[in-house]
Amino acid sequence: MIVVAEGEKIKIRPISLEDVPQFVKWWNDGELMASVGFSRGLGVTEAKLYDDFSEEISDPSSLRERRRYVVLDKVNDLPIGELVYGQLDLAENKCRIGIKICELSYQGKGFGKDALVTFILFLFNHFDLQKIEIDTLADNLRAYSLYKKVGFRETKKESKFWQDPDGIWHDVIFMEMEKPEFQY
Repeated sequence: MIVVAEGEKIKIRPISLEDVPQFVKWWNDGELMASVGFSRGLGVTEAKLYDDFSEEISDPSSLRERRRYVVLDKVNDLPIGELVYGQLDLAENKCRIGIKICELSYQGKGFGKDALVTFILFLFNHFDLQKIEIDTLADNLRAYSLYKKVGFRETKKESKFWQDPDGIWHDVIFMEMEKPEFQY
């Protein structure tokens, strides 16, 4: 198993094709996905995700514009969540990230903060980035609070930015962090 970064409670490794059933389970869980606006889950299939993961895994470029990772509980190596970077822009030395602790029993216990801090350190060092961007639905107060805690600052709040599959409009908060602002 290739581990790209390790925190106090977690390890981070690249996705593998063996992760597809786990991601399908997570992404189709309405209770889990409600905090990101999908109260009925994403409705993904194993075949679709297998194709997506295959394409990403087969791309050997270390400068790929987007990559997904699995968060593991350091004690037992069980997958507990996901991380992603995207919009990698090495000319501007920045990217956008996403995080989700997907095993509900691990939420609220410090695993998310450890995963976020560890991932940010990895990205700053691996790509020599100077800025990381993230966003959250305005009503996802847990995510917003965590992002502020590690040094993200709000740059913009867009009212009625996105309409979920149930027809509900959501405000979105955009945040960013320059490397010197990082608090870990």
